[in-house]
Amino acid sequence: MQLIYWNCIIAHGITAFSYFGIPILIGVFFAKTKATIPSKFWLAFLLSGGFILFCGFHHLLTAFELHSAVSLLYLVVLDLMAFISLFALLCLMPTAYQIVEAIAKSQEDTRELQRSQQMQRLFLEQCLFAVYIKDEQSRILYYNQEIQSRFSVDSQEWLGKTDSEFLPDPEEGRRVMENDRVVLKTLQPLKLIEEVKLPGNNQPCYWLSFKFPFSDGATGDRRIGGISIDITESIEAQRSLTDLNRQLEKKTLKLEAKKREFIYLSDMADMLYSCESKDEVYQAVALTCSKLFPNMSGCICIIANSKNYVQMNSIWGGERTSKEIFSQSECWALRRGKFNLLSSANSGLVCSHLIQPVSGAHLCFPLFGQGEVVGILHIHALEEISLEDQQITEIIARTLGFALNNLSIKQRLTYENLRDGMTQLFNQRYMETILEQRLAEAERSGQPLSVIFLDIDNFKSYNSRYGHLTANLVIQGLAKLLLKSIRSFDIPCRWGGEEFVIVMPNMILETLRKRVEQLRLDVEKMQLREGEQILEGITASFGIAVSESGITVKDFLNRANQAMLEAKRTGKNRVMEYVNRYD
Repeated sequence: MQLIYWNCIIAHGITAFSYFGIPILIGVFFAKTKATIPSKFWLAFLLSGGFILFCGFHHLLTAFELHSAVSLLYLVVLDLMAFISLFALLCLMPTAYQIVEAIAKSQEDTRELQRSQQMQRLFLEQCLFAVYIKDEQSRILYYNQEIQSRFSVDSQEWLGKTDSEFLPDPEEGRRVMENDRVVLKTLQPLKLIEEVKLPGNNQPCYWLSFKFPFSDGATGDRRIGGISIDITESIEAQRSLTDLNRQLEKKTLKLEAKKREFIYLSDMADMLYSCESKDEVYQAVALTCSKLFPNMSGCICIIANSKNYVQMNSIWGGERTSKEIFSQSECWALRRGKFNLLSSANSGLVCSHLIQPVSGAHLCFPLFGQGEVVGILHIHALEEISLEDQQITEIIARTLGFALNNLSIKQRLTYENLRDGMTQLFNQRYMETILEQRLAEAERSGQPLSVIFLDIDNFKSYNSRYGHLTANLVIQGLAKLLLKSIRSFDIPCRWGGEEFVIVMPNMILETLRKRVEQLRLDVEKMQLREGEQILEGITASFGIAVSESGITVKDFLNRANQAMLEAKRTGKNRVMEYVNRYD
């Protein structure tokens, strides 16, 4: 009986220990893992814990209050229950820990998910770009704080509505919804710029929108997610930049045009500086005007030397709008000495030299040379002549006037440098220069070139008898005779004092002899007068030389001079031909 008694005590004690150990172990695990029991499971948890504890108290009290005998079956069942309770406690220790740890991890994951969702929602609400979610019918399911503040709506006002229902312009809403349908149809993300106006603002706002399809994890329905960034300032800045670039391009084109104008004007000035005749001046100006005014026509008209009429000297462009010859009174620019503009925007005076019917715009600008008006520069355009073109025309006209003036001075200086002041024949320096050129031409062409050297006979005694002034009249008279007696392309020169040289190209020797002999006779027969007084006649001795291959200017002139001296020695007033005594 003692064995049975202690068996019962031990079995009840083990069972009570196991019942007490289970809740204590679970509580320790909850404390260790910092897991918490969800509020909805608190009642079940307390009832289960109370049941286990009371069962433990029951077995603990039974172990100390055994008074009656027990059957063998009761003892077996009691021992089996003690074994199972203890085994359950031992097995529950790792399992309970894992369960409690899993609960703790689940709770931590839940809290982390909540924090993540909270941060995500906070991010979406506080971000500076618009975020929204729509269903398949483009109805708003969610929109963030940015949209609320931009469109002045609360967080619930737009829910369940489409863009065409709440946007100020329904047409804009339909365009936005069409973009949504493209996303749902292609199931591909879409990046685009949408134009949407804000309430109370007539100026459009531009949004860079990123739209993408996704599925609702809870229902499986398709959704449209969207992020829109206000890029209005960027678009406006881009437009401003585009406008600035366009203005810069215009200014660049203007600068390039100015550069071309400067180049053309510079080239014109360079050409005018190199011109040696008025015709070349007119050609250079006409060429420049055709470049500067490609869509215009014009002409240069110069007053004749007689001052009785004005003549067109150069023309450019496809249309002639002025008479070729007209009087000064027919042009208002010539009459007033200032430019005259006729156009639809400027109803000026109509010049009579314009060909009827007069159409388009006409600008006549006077040309000034040596302090007086010498002609006009006339410009004709089908439409208006801009102020800039008028200014360019003024520059060209003034430059042309200066060029004509400078050319006159240049020609006068050139004439004075090339001519003898008394006789107006070429001087010795020019003769040596031109003779070298003529020798080169004769050698290249194979044509003969002749030089005649003549000297007035007994001129010193004539000078002593009549004086220097009368002697000068004789020299001038002989120069006039030479000019009348020679061909237009022969070159007469006063060599010095009473000596003269004549260059005669392309003349055979026989003809040369006859021509010089006739010239000697003309000199002999020449009548000289000083007022009413008839002066004594003069004679001249002539020397002839014909060019040979390789001969120099100096040798050529020396040969003619030697022949002339030979004529002097043999009696004067005769023609002698150079003979090479070394042949």
